Parts: sequence; structure tokens; C-alpha cells
Amino acid sequence: MVESLLVNFSETHRFISYVIIFLAVLIEGEVILLLAGVLSRNGYLDILDVIIVAFAASIVHDLIYWSIGWKLAESKRKKFLFIHLEKAGAFLEKLKINDGLYVFISKFAWSFNKLVLVASGYVKIPLKELLRYSWLAGLIWSITFVSLGYVFAYKTNVLRQDLKTAAFLIIGFIVVIVIFENIVRRMIKRM
Repeated sequence: MVESLLVNFSETHRFISYVIIFLAVLIEGEVILLLAGVLSRNGYLDILDVIIVAFAASIVHDLIYWSIGWKLAESKRKKFLFIHLEKAGAFLEKLKINDGLYVFISKFAWSFNKLVLVASGYVKIPLKELLRYSWLAGLIWSITFVSLGYVFAYKTNVLRQDLKTAAFLIIGFIVVIVIFENIVRRMIKRM
């Protein structure tokens, strides 16, 4: 049922599918790009179009979160959501020194990316500096996750196989991403 819904929608409403991918990448990109790669493999979406849409959404995502940090700095707020900005001083100082490295690496660390982007805006890293690292990270990120979904669908033929098996494989992939994120966090704490 889910298979037929995705297939029918992506076939009849191709443009809307790309708009949904764009908007969904702003919220949760990795899983959406994996799914878009699967749909591309089976011919329901064009892989190059998906990569271009994902890349554009990635840049917009980075700009939104960077601008949130910029506005926070201008408002002189001491707390944002659950983060006490005064207590994050050491991290913010490290971010000023290695801003490009953090922006680039955080793109591949699930949910850590948003924090780094807000912090980048908060410490007033110039937009030009952010974009210098963000575009390359976004391009690599987009190509990587769409390609993984594409290869995943090729190897497992996920839309024709048991959906439970596909769900386990996707959950396994997400677990690998979470483990990678924890490794990156530990590396950053040591810096």
C-alpha cells in the first residue's frame, strides 16, 4: 500500500514530488534523500533533478539556521531552546578558530549540523565564509545520500521486497549515522 502510494504520487505529480523533497530536506534530509534515491532507481524521479533539488535545499537549510544564530546574537539572548549560550563559550571560541572544519564535518553529523549553523551565526561568522564551506559539504552530502538510496534500491529492490526488511535496513543505516555522529562529537570535545 505504501509502495503504491509513493509510486503513483511520484509518477503523476513529479513537480510536487520535488517540492516535497525540497521542503522535507529542510527538516530531515538524510531519510528523505535515501527515499528519493530509491524512487530514482526505479525510474519514478530523475536522479540528477533530485540531487539538484537536495543541494538547493541544503544551502537554504544552512542559511536559515545561520540566520537564526545571527538574530540570536543581535537580540542578546542568553538561552535558545535548551542551550544556555553563556555555557557554550568554549565551544563558540573553538568554532571561531575552525569554523570551516566544523561547518563541513557537521553536515554529515545527524542533528549536530543545526547546532553548528546556529552557533556560526551567533558568533557572527560572515555569510561568505559560511557559504565557502557549506556549498561543497551540501553537494557531497546530497550526492552521497541520494546515491546510497539509489544503490540500496538496486541491491535490495526495496519497492518490490518485503517492506519490513527494507525498514530494518534503513533503521540499520540510521543507527550507523547516529554512531558516526557520536564519534564526531567526541572528536570535537577533545579539540
